[in-house]
Amino acid sequence: MRIESWVGAAVLCVMLAGGVTSAQQQQCPRTVLPANVELLANIGPVLQRVYDRSPTFRAQCERIANAANLHVRVYVSASIPARCRAYTVVRRREYQIRADVYLPPSSDHSELIAHEFEHLLEQIEGLDLRRMARRWGSGVREVERETFETDRAQFTGRVVRAEVREFRAPATN
Repeated sequence: MRIESWVGAAVLCVMLAGGVTSAQQQQCPRTVLPANVELLANIGPVLQRVYDRSPTFRAQCERIANAANLHVRVYVSASIPARCRAYTVVRRREYQIRADVYLPPSSDHSELIAHEFEHLLEQIEGLDLRRMARRWGSGVREVERETFETDRAQFTGRVVRAEVREFRAPATN
């Protein structure tokens, strides 16, 4: 996660994705995801499965839905830099937060989407990752110049992945 500040804006993970086609930029059918989350790739069914199977992901979605100042766009891009599995670019303008989440082509986005959504929740909460990374034991690391990762996002991604994999549909009579 990379953070740069300028005129009231912050950018997470400065690596901008290329290769997003105009067809991908057209909004795809809605899912149960929050109204402030826009899918710009046809991953609605995959995310619906994650939502249905993971109480942790549902809780993340509820918190994101309640953030009136947040708008999220989710892309699938084959041109994600090798040093990232997925990433999010966040732009702040006064109290408004705009985020672009980039995921790789895959049939299982459970860990990555939960990880990236947790970074969004960190932003909603106003965490100062730069300051936290300077404190030993904070769970925040600067992995590259001005690029941060959190134990919290990594843990949440793993929890959601496990919930999805271990899900057992209720028995029908």
